[in-house]
Amino acid sequence: MATGLFSSSSTRKRNGSAADTPIEDQLHEIREDIAQLVALIADRGVAASREAKARSTRKQAESDLQDLLESGEELLSDLRSRYADTERQVRRAVREHPVATLGAAAAIGLIAAVLLRR
Repeated sequence: MATGLFSSSSTRKRNGSAADTPIEDQLHEIREDIAQLVALIADRGVAASREAKARSTRKQAESDLQDLLESGEELLSDLRSRYADTERQVRRAVREHPVATLGAAAAIGLIAAVLLRR
């Protein structure tokens, strides 16, 4: 078996003449070198595929995060709007019915006091 990719010494010429090894052995060594080359190319292809997949996954995660942030901002804006509407409704109810509001607050206070005594 060859020690390294294309580094077999038996397939090289010595002093301008062909090596003494039979052609079948030389072909076998060439096949081994080609197999090593194919394995090397396959490994590089797998590594490139993993890198491309990692880039794609990262892009998708960044896109999903951006969508999540936008949706969170919309939700927060909606909650602020609802809070402001509720606040306006409570103020209007207190202005229109001040006696009823005081009565309701007093009743709630009495119920809380009774429950806290026990």
